[in-house]
Amino acid sequence: MEPLFHIKERLGAWQIDGDDQKGKIQFKLFFPSGFDPQIQAIRVAGDFQSALGGTDWDFTGGLEMTQTIQAEGAFWTVATQPLPARYYEYKYVVTFSNGEIRIVSDPYARYGGSDHQNAAIVVGGSQPGQNVVKPLASRKHLRDLVIYEMHVDDFTDEYRGERAPLDAVKDKLDYLTLLGINAILFMPWTAWKNRDFDWGYEPYQYFAVEYRYANDLNHPSEKISWLKQLVTACHQRGIHVIFDGVFNHASLDFPYKFMYLNPDDCPYTGTFAGEFSGLQDLNFNNECTQNFIRDVCLYWIDTFKIDGIRFDNTTNYHRDGDAKGIPQLLQDIQSFLDLRGETNFSMTLEHLDISAAQITNNTKATSYWDNALYQYCFNSLWEEKIDSRFMSALNNNRYLNADKVTTQYLGNHDHSHVNWQAGARDNLGAFRWYKTQPYVIALLTCPGAPMIQNGQEFGEDHWIPENDHSTGRRVLPRPLHWKFLRDDIGKTLSGLYKRLIDIRMQFSALRSSNFYPGEWEEWQKRFNPEGFGIDTEKQIAIYHRWGNDADGKLQRFIIVLNFSATEQDVNVPFSANGEWEDVISGWRPYVQNHRLNFQVGAHWGHVFFQ
Repeated sequence: MEPLFHIKERLGAWQIDGDDQKGKIQFKLFFPSGFDPQIQAIRVAGDFQSALGGTDWDFTGGLEMTQTIQAEGAFWTVATQPLPARYYEYKYVVTFSNGEIRIVSDPYARYGGSDHQNAAIVVGGSQPGQNVVKPLASRKHLRDLVIYEMHVDDFTDEYRGERAPLDAVKDKLDYLTLLGINAILFMPWTAWKNRDFDWGYEPYQYFAVEYRYANDLNHPSEKISWLKQLVTACHQRGIHVIFDGVFNHASLDFPYKFMYLNPDDCPYTGTFAGEFSGLQDLNFNNECTQNFIRDVCLYWIDTFKIDGIRFDNTTNYHRDGDAKGIPQLLQDIQSFLDLRGETNFSMTLEHLDISAAQITNNTKATSYWDNALYQYCFNSLWEEKIDSRFMSALNNNRYLNADKVTTQYLGNHDHSHVNWQAGARDNLGAFRWYKTQPYVIALLTCPGAPMIQNGQEFGEDHWIPENDHSTGRRVLPRPLHWKFLRDDIGKTLSGLYKRLIDIRMQFSALRSSNFYPGEWEEWQKRFNPEGFGIDTEKQIAIYHRWGNDADGKLQRFIIVLNFSATEQDVNVPFSANGEWEDVISGWRPYVQNHRLNFQVGAHWGHVFFQ
């Protein structure tokens, strides 16, 4: 099966002729050979039927599809007469060999429906030629990115009004550019099973843009176009677009499963490696599943010109010694990119176990989500004492091959905001925001690709429980309060983020993997003989970063962090004598005998450059 099989065969629903005023719709389904769904007949019904002289949603009077058998499997197809331009919703009526009838949605739909798990299709509206996505002029390596994790609904909730959330995101792109962000990780935009608020991690229709994100009350026929325009707007500003893809599991209502008389016979669903309780696992033992998910990825790459994919929950579709699952998926994507001459496409694993670095090194992955920095940050904010293992967490890049990097963060969507954690012990949340400052400096001066959770930069402080016990309590709205950006906390904190991002972008040494001390053990609770490392009593961390600029000139940095609530006297080792500059404050001390004595402020730090 060749790449973009569903595009070549036009699976799902497509306008196959006409213009922006009218056109025919073709409906097409596919069932791979070797797995008999035991189907006797399929009809398609929806709110297009009245335009053809019938009654909308008349399932018994739906259009009858015709079956054609080919080498790949069985295709079921039907086309309508020309329909007026509009957004239409539909479902299939499947009659099985034993007479049982089921009403099922379309696994290949490219538009999410408004209700009842419908599929949808647009006739007319803006045409594909009017929505050509412009690719990035130059795609950067992941190490050169500062990533912003965005939930589209939460990000736009306060100001979007009746507009499509995907369209409303564009209003804040200049703000993100000014902050220094050059990559957005969009939490899943693929359609889920209902219109409730969701994080998107229970995909229902893999090729469809979520209706909740694409619906604009004033432009009801525009759905896919909002995402295309958003990607183009990002690219015009040099912002990489990274898609959060959920491929280990789907919704329990995944349509393909119910198109088989015995749902357990569906080759796309079933146990492969690990199981995700409460959701439907996908079965990568079968080639059709591997091809289906590959096609999903290539569709978003080819049609929407995205710049990376973050692969959710990869531990559950990886088996040691087996190429099926995530290794083969990564290889297929890379082969597709190689044929097109595309480089620096990021592929990041959420592989939250000890094998993450090994799997990243042994596959075409470029990164993995590294939970260590977040864990020690949250623990230390609660205990009000830095853990000696924090130093090792800053240098986890050492486990990866030279062309790969970790993705580092102080928090992500699975957890409360780090600003909440800063004051959690006193039940004060972001009112203790200043305690996060040395951690922010660490995040933006350590190796890897730093990621910032939306709103983190101006003190957003939503709380969620760390373990929801399968109740779904965690999947609740956490809308951004944009007015926080204008208060004292927001202005000060966002100013620090902006300054540190600017520094990271200005100096390539801070994006290198060079880090000293290279190894740090839990038992090491005092500085090493040279004066680097962590002193857990004084709550001070000191480390060295270096690398060459574009002209080959050496850049050297000494970073000093104070995690304590009091000023601390420090005697800091420097790799060279002479004048250094703290690039945060502009202070220019002169170093003699490779040492400098001074006081570092509470919950603060210095980034010395020479």
